[in-house]
Amino acid sequence: MRDWPGSPAPRRHEKFSFRLIFERKSCYESQIMVALKTFIGLFGLLSLLATPLAALTDAPRERTQVFAVCLGRASAEMEHRWLIGGGAEAEQDRRAMFEMLLDTVAPNSGLAGPQILDMRIRAKMAQAQLLQIATFHTDPDRKRRAAAAAWQAMRPCSALLLS
Repeated sequence: MRDWPGSPAPRRHEKFSFRLIFERKSCYESQIMVALKTFIGLFGLLSLLATPLAALTDAPRERTQVFAVCLGRASAEMEHRWLIGGGAEAEQDRRAMFEMLLDTVAPNSGLAGPQILDMRIRAKMAQAQLLQIATFHTDPDRKRRAAAAAWQAMRPCSALLLS
């Protein structure tokens, strides 16, 4: 007679064995571990997907800052693609989307036009510098780190757009 599914059946002539107890315990522990790994994996995936949504607040000032930085970074990506070749049309569409979003929220933000322009230019120059290092630097390790940093900087902006 089995105690629960997955536990080994006791042998007929065996009266008592610690081995059976340990086998049952390890079977139960493995089922718990599988469930725990599944839960942790789902929680991690959901937290990765929800991070950009949680980062965007309802405050118009903060939205303006986010969209200005994303517009500056997208401008740098677009110009870099024009110079290097490949993918410039997609980057141009992404930049146009951020420009439209910024134009929508900027009037209610309370930020002056020069402040918004300053945020855009600073983000564009930072992204352009990373892309130039990633493309033209002679040290392969530095190229790899710059490419990773450029991708990481654009990741929140990419997550804001659905397409």
